[in-house]
Order: sequence, then C-alpha cells, then structure tokens
Amino acid sequence: MNVLVVEDEMGMSDLIRMNLELENFTVFTAKNGKEGISLFKAHHPDIVVLDLKLPDMDGFQVLEKMQEMDYKIPIIILTARSSQHDKLLGLELGADDYITKPFNSKELILRIRVILKRLKKAADIENKSGIMQCGSIKLVKDSYEAFLNGKEIHLTRKEFDLMALLMKHCGRVFSREKILEKIWGFETHVDTRAVDITVQRIRKKLGEHASLVKSVYGIGYKIEVRSED
Repeated sequence: MNVLVVEDEMGMSDLIRMNLELENFTVFTAKNGKEGISLFKAHHPDIVVLDLKLPDMDGFQVLEKMQEMDYKIPIIILTARSSQHDKLLGLELGADDYITKPFNSKELILRIRVILKRLKKAADIENKSGIMQCGSIKLVKDSYEAFLNGKEIHLTRKEFDLMALLMKHCGRVFSREKILEKIWGFETHVDTRAVDITVQRIRKKLGEHASLVKSVYGIGYKIEVRSED
C-alpha cells in the first residue's frame, strides 16, 4: 500500500514515514502543496496524509485539487488547527478523517488501516453488485458513476457511498449514527454533523429531485421514491 504524506516539518514528516515503513507501507513525502499535488498525480497513492499549514498553499486548496483529480483516494487531514470550523470544512471538502497535532503514530496507522480496510470491503461488495437504480438516479458501483435522468453528476466517494447505502435499502430509515458507522467507520472521530453536511451536498446536486433523500425528524434519513421522481 502506498501512502503520500504532505508535511512541511521535516522532523514530523520523517517520523510519519519511518513509522509507516515499519508497517510495510511504501511512503512518498512532499514538503509543500505543489509537490504533493505532483506526487499525487504521478503515483496515485492508496491514501494521503495532508497537513493544512503548508508554505506555498493552504491545505484546503490542496485537498480540493486532489479531489478534482481523483475523489476516490481517501485523505486524512493532519494539522495543529483544532477549531470545529476547520474540521467541518475539511470534511465538507471530502476528507475522510481529521487528526490534530500532537498525535500518536499508532493512532494514525490505525486510522489508515481502518479506512483502507473499509474501502476494500466496499470494493468487494461493489464488484458483485453492479448497477443500482432508484427513481431518477442510477449508480454504477464498479466505476463510482452517478446519473440523474441519464445525465452524469459528480458525487464524492462519501456522497456516493451514502447514496448507495440508502438506495440499497430503499424506504428504510437510517439514523445518523448508523450512517456514520457504515460510511465513516467505527474508529472515526467524526461526529454526526458530517452526515448532515454530506446530505446537504447530495441534495444540492440532485436539484429538483432533492426530496429523494428524505429527512425523518429526530432519527435520520431514507430514500423515498415518488411517482414524479
């Protein structure tokens, strides 16, 4: 497994690299945002560890660029910033997890393994499941493509996975906690607001069909198909 670490503090970067290599990961390191984007494009890593405070670019800009190039590659934000706003913004832009410095190297490795294990499990399911259709929206699970009335729309991996979960169990209500468990995993420190943010983004992309994703007050969300959908 390949890990790209984008971190300008050389001591921190070397520490992360050494600990990951001891766990048999192949590690690429970048000391700034531009180098990180270049290595991301060249090596297509399995996962990225991204610092927000970089000398040439804001880490959020790097995150957005990487998402544009390949939104399926998971990204863990690693930063000294601890504000709730930064955390939620990172998740809104598509990050999979958020770790605040100082941190324990074993915790970082555990989170990386949890994310990669979850993605492998999801990929195994997707390889067998093919196409999902619910009202006006269709998901092609092996290619992560989404279509609305036959027109392709771009969903991030988290948005796609959330829609796939709800569509697979059309009509069933999932609590925010259960969605968090299924999509983000048991070990994540993300709270349920990440679910609401992701649903908001999905609804915006569905436009006039936003009501496909229905809120159930005090519980969570479900897919509800009406005749006009």
